[in-house]
Amino acid sequence: MSDRHEARVTHGTDRNGLSIRVRKSLLRNRGVTVNLAFLGDAFDHWKGSLFESLHGAGIIRGFSVDPMTTDSGQWEQEDVALYARLLRIQRSQLIQHTVSLADDREVYFAEIRHSGDLFLDPDTGVATSAVRKPERYVTPAEIGQLLNAQSGRLVIVYQHVRAQHVAARVDSVLNTIGKEVGAISWSSYESGTVAILFVSRESGRTTEVAGHFRSLLGRHANNRIREGRIA
Repeated sequence: MSDRHEARVTHGTDRNGLSIRVRKSLLRNRGVTVNLAFLGDAFDHWKGSLFESLHGAGIIRGFSVDPMTTDSGQWEQEDVALYARLLRIQRSQLIQHTVSLADDREVYFAEIRHSGDLFLDPDTGVATSAVRKPERYVTPAEIGQLLNAQSGRLVIVYQHVRAQHVAARVDSVLNTIGKEVGAISWSSYESGTVAILFVSRESGRTTEVAGHFRSLLGRHANNRIREGRIA
């Protein structure tokens, strides 16, 4: 789930009237990450609208979602149900795991046996170098593993961006994936601080995604929709 908090915000109140400073202290003391605290924010609605639009156009097929939660022990059934509703999917489309990312990544990704298109929703996005909390990321090698598991699959990844232009970060992420796993086709839907990345071995899949959103957005697509191929 998305890494949506702003580290620079240290005062004020959240949407429940709780002091932001106090809430952060409580979360730290409980030893959990903040992704559950932000369930239901605008990014979840945005992701759901994109997937609903793509599904309605017949562009995503056999679609499933891996929430990649880092605080799964804190989630109640109603939280899981809400997440599925926000992403406009059925609960049966959520990938289930017996291990956490922090405990055993190899087993975690081996448990993704789904054969259709897949959305990965890590806290932060794709790791392009060594990171302090790897459970908040998916690696290029893991994306390659999922691409190779099924010919023509579309792997979709949430990417949070900090302290740089979104397009520059997206380019860095995709170039790192290409160097790690070989030739890929890609498209992206970019906003002010986040992006959704679409990656496939088949260029037709990502071109179709880009074309759909360009048709939807018209002249407003120029600064939001991009696509390319990395050999």
